[in-house]
Order: sequence, then structure tokens, then C-alpha cells
Amino acid sequence: MKTTIKTGIATLMLLSVISCTKETVSSPSAASQASDNSDAVATFTIGQSYHGGIIFYIDSSGQHGLIAATSDQGTGIAWKKGVNTVTGATATAVGKGMANTNKIVAALGTTGSYAALLCYNYSVGSFKNWYLPSKDELNLMYQQSAVIGGLSGGNYWSSSEAAKGTAWDQEFGGGFQFKDSKSFTLNVRAIESF
Repeated sequence: MKTTIKTGIATLMLLSVISCTKETVSSPSAASQASDNSDAVATFTIGQSYHGGIIFYIDSSGQHGLIAATSDQGTGIAWKKGVNTVTGATATAVGKGMANTNKIVAALGTTGSYAALLCYNYSVGSFKNWYLPSKDELNLMYQQSAVIGGLSGGNYWSSSEAAKGTAWDQEFGGGFQFKDSKSFTLNVRAIESF
């Protein structure tokens, strides 16, 4: 009986060793698959053409950022349509331009010609999620204006509303940001996020 127990224990141990060895042999291929997947991560650079525009900002992950359209969507365009309307599009931070644009279009409608609507309706091929940049996104555009190209030295609208009758814009000749009357006619350049 002792011999049977010893033989049984030895058999179990041998099966455990074989099972562990088999698992160990499988593990390297799983690890190489994981490293193969990380090699497939796209690399983006400032100034790269992407989604029908030019990348001008990349966040700390290296996988997300902002793209500027290759040309202006308008010159001599007002921020508002008709009377001054409070839109609630007051966010100024990077990443808030799309939400601002959607608020402006919801408040002012989808007819006529005004800064946010020009960006909202802009498309390049299948890329249709363009919007008017927030105040801080517009400043990032200014900082990379040489990379983006085609920007005038004049003022560009942001999607950031300052008050009922004013919104933020930026002068691309000197970089100054202003709260100006929504009736001023300025330049418009759409952006997209990725």
C-alpha cells in the first residue's frame, strides 16, 4: 500500500511538473504578443498631416491631441447671429471647444453664417467632427502657427463666450487675447481632436 501511495504521489508530482512546464512554455508567446501589440501604437508628431489637417498639439499620452484645418473657414465672420444671445459656451480649457461649439449651435441654430457654425459644418472627406477652438485651444494654435501655416496675423475667434455681448478672440500677430464684441468680424479656423 505504501508503494501504491508513493507511486501515486510521484505520478501527481510528475503531472504537476509537466503542467507547469507546459504553462511556462506558453507564457513567452503571450508576452511576445503583448509586446507586439505595444509596437503597433501609432506615433504622432507636431506638424504631421492627419485627418485632413495638421497636428498642432499632442497630450501627455502621446496618443491624443488637436488638429487644425489647413485653411481658414472664413474671414470677416461675426461670432453671433443676429442679436446677442447667451449660449452658455463659457469653457476656456483645452478639450472644451467641441462642447462650446455644440452649445453655440444649439442656441443660435443651423442656418445663417457665424463662426461656430462654419466650423460645425466643415468636413474633410469622412472627417466631420470639426469645431471652433476654445480660448486655450486657440492659444495653442497661436503657439504653433508656423507649423500650421496659412494663418493671418489678424484676430481669430474662439468658442469661449465671455459675456452676453462678448467672446474671446486672439490676435495672431502678437498673441494677445481679448474679450471683443460678438459683432466684430474676425477670422475662423476649425480644429478637430483625435
